[in-house]
Amino acid sequence: MSAPQGRAQAFQVCARCSTRWAVGARPGIWCPRCHGVLLSPVSTRAPAQGARNFRWVARPATSSTKAARRGRSAAPTPTPHYASTPTWGLRDIPRDPEADRRVGRVERYAANAQNLVLVTAMLLALAAFAEVFRYGILLHNRVRLISPITLAVSDALVYFAQVGALVIGLAALITSSCWLIDQRRLAFTAAGSTDPRSVRPMLLLSMLPLVRIVMPGVYLTEVVRLRGGADADVHRELTLVRIWWAVWAASNALVIVQLLWNLRDSLQARADGVLLSAVVALVAAVSAVLTLAVMRRLEGRTLRGSAMSRPTRWVIATGTASKSNQREQNQPEHESETVTAS
Repeated sequence: MSAPQGRAQAFQVCARCSTRWAVGARPGIWCPRCHGVLLSPVSTRAPAQGARNFRWVARPATSSTKAARRGRSAAPTPTPHYASTPTWGLRDIPRDPEADRRVGRVERYAANAQNLVLVTAMLLALAAFAEVFRYGILLHNRVRLISPITLAVSDALVYFAQVGALVIGLAALITSSCWLIDQRRLAFTAAGSTDPRSVRPMLLLSMLPLVRIVMPGVYLTEVVRLRGGADADVHRELTLVRIWWAVWAASNALVIVQLLWNLRDSLQARADGVLLSAVVALVAAVSAVLTLAVMRRLEGRTLRGSAMSRPTRWVIATGTASKSNQREQNQPEHESETVTAS
């Protein structure tokens, strides 16, 4: 059977055999020749073969309840999105959302605080050694002459240690203050609240010459007491903070004493000032080491940086639980005795 040939203005093309069929009173659905699907009516000028002029539309099955709900306006829902670009592979590890979090200036400075404190402690210890070495040269110079090379080495060691400790110590002071602010923020966030103190006043009060003796200790004490509800040994941490506070206050007081001592111009006062500088540098080094110990203690680490092990607390089991356990342990013994007796 051949396709009808007419002068129809529209026809339908079979999707299977590509036969043209003239459109009658209403468009057809199935091809009379091969029972294929007839495409939608097209003009006679269109080619018989080509891209299909229809598209599939998937619609869910309607019901009476869904039809009734169409009139209601649904609340807008959030647009579906991925937290990161989806990938595939043998080992697909989801991306950490914390990696995309914007790091502030305080957190960025706080990350370098412990390294700077450690370098400061080493430079202060070197400064104390340099001052003791210079004082030994002064004692030896009372009866003998000193080699110019030895004097040059002593002066270079003193200047390098003092200038380095001053510059790195200032950077360590700023970053340590930022670390303290960041720890307060984390502690208050864990407690479900926000820090009532603002950042700029805390940063300023932690670095002023006289106020910094008091305020950092107050801030640290507040952090330790706030963390008391968590898994932390509050008594030991408070004791460590108080020891650090006392050494920190003594270090700042010795700096003031040294500045006043340098106003004296006598030869003996200058010689004693060298020994006083060694004591000041040594106490400052101890203060820096204690600062590092407090930092790592609040982070749950030891002074060396390893994770702190919590001691296991053994208690005596009392009550009905222990009695039931004893019954369960004694029951198999009785059963074995009855079996052997039989």
